[in-house]
Amino acid sequence: MKQVALALALILGASIVAAQQPIVVNTQFNTESAGGGLSATVARLQRSGQPQWLGYEVPALSRTNFSACSDFGDAPQYEEGCCGEYQLESPRHGFARDGLSSAQKPSSTSMYVLLRLDHGAIVKVRPANAGCRLNAGGIPFTWLTDVQPDDSVAFLAKLAARPEDSQDKRATDNALVTLSMHASPAATAALALLAEPSNPPRLREKSAFWLGAQRGHEGFQVLQQLLTKEQDPKLREKLVFDLSINSDPAAIDELLKMAHSDASPQVRGQAIFWLAQKAGKKASASITAALENDPDMQVKKKAVFALSQLPQDEGVAQLMHVADSNSNPAIRKEAIFWLGQSKDPRALEYLEAILKR
Repeated sequence: MKQVALALALILGASIVAAQQPIVVNTQFNTESAGGGLSATVARLQRSGQPQWLGYEVPALSRTNFSACSDFGDAPQYEEGCCGEYQLESPRHGFARDGLSSAQKPSSTSMYVLLRLDHGAIVKVRPANAGCRLNAGGIPFTWLTDVQPDDSVAFLAKLAARPEDSQDKRATDNALVTLSMHASPAATAALALLAEPSNPPRLREKSAFWLGAQRGHEGFQVLQQLLTKEQDPKLREKLVFDLSINSDPAAIDELLKMAHSDASPQVRGQAIFWLAQKAGKKASASITAALENDPDMQVKKKAVFALSQLPQDEGVAQLMHVADSNSNPAIRKEAIFWLGQSKDPRALEYLEAILKR
């Protein structure tokens, strides 16, 4: 009886392992354990020098929304929770939104990490929705088991930090994107380290972008710290945008504060612009205050433009008010210009009235 129970347990265990493996066609499929460490396992496979795909599965952020599917081929749409068959060797791929309805979108909270090896180098890194059917295009495919999420974070962070002239730039960029999608808190810490001043500017900018785009509240906190201590004025301007795309509601309050009191006119101007894009009516008072009180003329002009980006019901009315009442002729002229770009009938009537004066 014990032998029967053991046999059943082994069969069930084998079934579970098989269920965790992806559906991969047009390939010679193998499995390898990465229990000894992901970096060491990948390095060993690299030494063969042969073209091959490697893949493994890790937990992904629930808010991650990307399509790693390319050509659908003969695969039925949405098979296994995917948007079709992902042809790994196709040049058409990316991380764009897939256009599916919420009912069609995969519900998986994990993703595949896919690595393409060629002559011992990692030349491609791609994430894919877990459950996608993969077509390896005749290239051998090795599925790695026992990969720990934090091990994956460390491996991809090291890959993203490779010198730009040493390997394919797209592979390093995609390593950073894939890293940002990991559900592990270690991903936020890794991106924060990559955004530190000791790293090349391009790597810092991209790391900060993904902190804003993917890492929610924790990413917002890191961006706050970076803005406080960053000395490079150009990077500080870009950090304002990174803050504007962050999902934490506190990001709006931070932008409002920067629009009022940041020492850099360029940063104040950027904060005003992105407030108009992000905050709508909540930004109106801050934009108006900058228009009236900021000492820098370029900030004032950006504030006028920001008014034109507010919801039409509010923006047009505010621009007409500025054109009528602001004491600075250059600012009134700026407001009239942006009214001229509006398709709102009220703006047209206002401009016709000005011409008849």
